[in-house]
Amino acid sequence: MLKQIPAERLRAVILLTLLFLFLEMLARGPEMLIGAAVLGAFVYFGWREYASTFGKILMWVGVVGLLFQLLSLFAVQFFLLAVLVLLLLEYRKQKKKPESLTPMPSETPAGGLLYKEPLLKPQLFGRQETPHEAYGFRDIHLQTGVGTKRIDLSNTVLRDTCVVSVRHLVGRVEILVPYNVELQVVHSVVYGRLHLLDQEEGTLWNASVHYQTEGYDTAKNRVKIITSMLLGDVEVRRI
Repeated sequence: MLKQIPAERLRAVILLTLLFLFLEMLARGPEMLIGAAVLGAFVYFGWREYASTFGKILMWVGVVGLLFQLLSLFAVQFFLLAVLVLLLLEYRKQKKKPESLTPMPSETPAGGLLYKEPLLKPQLFGRQETPHEAYGFRDIHLQTGVGTKRIDLSNTVLRDTCVVSVRHLVGRVEILVPYNVELQVVHSVVYGRLHLLDQEEGTLWNASVHYQTEGYDTAKNRVKIITSMLLGDVEVRRI
């Protein structure tokens, strides 16, 4: 949907939104951040105990509360209204002068560039997994919102240095690595836990950690894992 809006106009709307948000935070003071932090804690601890009825209630109270708090911000209201107006303007423009589409040639473009479909696409909510059947590996660079992400590297062939980079807001990330490859893990989190192979780092607060297996520096086949989260757990284990 946003792709229909010219980049210059969308960039201006985003900059104005950030400016309004900054001014609103100055005007409303720290109580807005405190409320968001409390509701965020509801979401996190409710998700951790989601199997229980109390956990479900706690999580959805936090989600609904955050949603209402977000929609109450003038900056968010401005952004939604501005995007709606820009979409209407683009619709009127295309209605008066329909866009002309030219078929793309099927041969390889100049310079030998080929588009490769990513294994996992950015997804704001929900659970994501790599294919259960054998697949060709491509470096994974993933930015997601809330949910569980499971990346299984045992169903593919790993050559040279393979990179798995995941930036996740709230939830759990599970990465399964074959026994015959060395690995390096770089993890940063505001609050959460890290379970790495046969050891658990415990609860981490605003921390960044770096581990690697003994043979990583000289290994021919190896995996580099980079994860960053706001709230949640990361587990890396052999399979």
